[in-house]
Parts: sequence; structure tokens; C-alpha cells
Amino acid sequence: MPLLLFLPLGLMLLLAMWLVLFPWSLWQRYRRGKATRRVWPWQVRLNLGLLWAAIAVFLLFSAALQIWWPHQLLQAALGLCAGMALGALGIATSRFEWRETGLFHTPNAWLVLLLTLLVAGRIVLGLFQILQQGVAWSRDQVLAGDLHAGLTGLAGLLLGYALASTWGLHWRLRRLRR
Repeated sequence: MPLLLFLPLGLMLLLAMWLVLFPWSLWQRYRRGKATRRVWPWQVRLNLGLLWAAIAVFLLFSAALQIWWPHQLLQAALGLCAGMALGALGIATSRFEWRETGLFHTPNAWLVLLLTLLVAGRIVLGLFQILQQGVAWSRDQVLAGDLHAGLTGLAGLLLGYALASTWGLHWRLRRLRR
């Protein structure tokens, strides 16, 4: 009997902790995202390879899920293209400095803020979609999948940004070695 009492209380405590820690984690993401950090060549190569693999899996799943959500693959491709353009802008507006210990990179603070707000918006919109779907199911209704495809486009934007910025760092490192 006490287990049935502690389970809902534990879930409510977890939800309350998440509500308190979510803004703090966003602040930490922004603060760490705009900090100057060293560019390690092996990390850039590893990130580049893993991002290509992640994008391949992302596009494969987007194509497969197009059965249930009609515009899934199109939104994923558009998001990737927009993210790559944003990543190219990010590399162009970032500050690079060569020190004795290597290359250091300081991302554009406005782009970091924009991406942090996009991540927060994606999480909030996902929670809204879950709530909306639950209400629709309680009324025996089915929702259109366009909102889900938009979330996929936003995920593509974040992946495209990561790919373009990592590719730009890789290109900058190769140019400095010559």
C-alpha cells in the first residue's frame, strides 16, 4: 500500500525537479556554448564521422516514417539545408585565435542563444504535442502529422548546423596546417 502512495509522489517530485532544473540547464548550455575552447583535431574528425552517420540514420528513419507522417522526409531535408546555412554563418562569424598550445574557437554568442532557444522551443513543443495527442486520443480522434514533421525539421536544422560548423572547423584546421 505505501508503494502506491510513494509512486505518484515520486513522479510529482521528478516533475518538479525537472521544472526547476530545465531553465538552469538551458542557461548552462548557453554559457558553455559561447565559451572559448580549444579545437582538438582528433575530436573534429571524430565528430565529423559520427555526424555523417547520425545524418544517414536520421534521413533513413525520416524516409521510413513518411508512411505515417506525410511530409517527414521533406521537412528533414529542409531542416538540414537550413542548418547547414546557419552553420556556415556560425563559422564565418566565429572568432579564431592561434595560441602556442593550438587553435582556439569562440562561437558567435547570438547564434548560440538562438540555438539554445530552438532547443528549448523544440522540447516545449514536443510536450505540447504529447498533451494534444493525449486529449485527441481521449476523444477517439487522430491528429495530422504536420506538427511532428515540423519537429523533425527542427532536429534536421540542429544536425545540419552541427555538421556545417564541424566541417568548417575541419577545413580551418587543414588550412592552418599548410
